[in-house]
Amino acid sequence: MSPRCPHIGPPCPQAGLARCQREAEEVAELMRQNLARALEREGHLEQLQSRAQDLRLASEAFTRTTQTVTRRQHRRHRRWHLVALGLGLLLLFILGLALALALARSSPETVTSTLPTPQGGSKHPPSTAGTS
Repeated sequence: MSPRCPHIGPPCPQAGLARCQREAEEVAELMRQNLARALEREGHLEQLQSRAQDLRLASEAFTRTTQTVTRRQHRRHRRWHLVALGLGLLLLFILGLALALALARSSPETVTSTLPTPQGGSKHPPSTAGTS
């Protein structure tokens, strides 16, 4: 039902036009608000993209740093393992040498030496010369 003009009984075309203009202005205002919100969201999205890029760069730098630190730690551990292995081998060598020297001193009969033969022509040692 169309609105009626106060001074005339039949429906007023100006009232319908005014209502259409008012609705058009409301729609235009809603569109302006939607556009403002869209622009605001676009600004937020750009900020988020910028933050994401910064975080990506920071994570790449962090990854490089952790890899460098990990390599250094491995080198240090490897160096200490080699030092420990060298000291262990040195200790084993010293113990082996000490054992060999101790065995050499405790059993002199195992050491073979050549005795000079007397000039009398005897080929037997003096202890066995009289028993034959």
